[in-house]
Amino acid sequence: MPRTSNRSSPGPRRAKAARPRARHSSGAPVALITGATRGLGRLVALALVRRGYRVVTCSTSATPPGLGELLHRRVDVGDPSAVDSFVRSVVAKVGRLDALVNNAGFANPPTPLPRTSEEIVRRSFATNVLGPYAFLRRLLPLMLRQPHGGVVINVASRAALVPVPGLAAYSASKAALLSLTLAAAKERDDERVAYFAVCPGGMDTGMRSALFGASDARRQLDPSHVAEVVVELASSRSIAGRRVRSGSAILITRDAGTRVLDWPEDERGYRGFLPP
Repeated sequence: MPRTSNRSSPGPRRAKAARPRARHSSGAPVALITGATRGLGRLVALALVRRGYRVVTCSTSATPPGLGELLHRRVDVGDPSAVDSFVRSVVAKVGRLDALVNNAGFANPPTPLPRTSEEIVRRSFATNVLGPYAFLRRLLPLMLRQPHGGVVINVASRAALVPVPGLAAYSASKAALLSLTLAAAKERDDERVAYFAVCPGGMDTGMRSALFGASDARRQLDPSHVAEVVVELASSRSIAGRRVRSGSAILITRDAGTRVLDWPEDERGYRGFLPP
């Protein structure tokens, strides 16, 4: 069992709708958020703008989130050529990246494993694993060249730690994203780039409503609370004022609040992640 530590109170707060008031200059930090036109992704982008970040966004919709973003593109993150084109546009227009938030995700309607198609499995891994990997591979060189480095936040899921029946492909793909986060963190000791996997439980989002119904979604975690955690990690590498080690998983649930999951050293000195 991993060691856990509480970093914030469990009570989520419902955010009030408001137009963002960005206060930044051309030297302000830049964040890239995938899946940014709705749900958690849009809340993260909004919170970053309010924190003074300039944001670039992408999603499967050509309509931008309307947050004063520097750039928005319609991108299928599971398509490497689309990611390549978008990253080239970002580098050409902005030339820096302080935070990468891999938020775009795919979940299938609950389906028993024998009836889960190979197409669902492929799409789950293309969106939830290969997409973040593609952004990491293409943007890490830029972040590593910067004197201040950067922060990568992969939005995984509680299902990565506690798999959900009927969502085998989703659970497995989010577990792979969690492993990718830790593996990337272990490649460098200097933490020039810090990596975090945020693992929220069920959230009151359109995706949850589509999968389990609106009444179920209303009983879930307020996504604005998750967005606050993401922004705090991006801006300070900390939660509630306490530094979080690169490679950590942050579990966020409605009942238990926010917990940072620690891991033991294995016999070769590598850090290995153990689920609860």
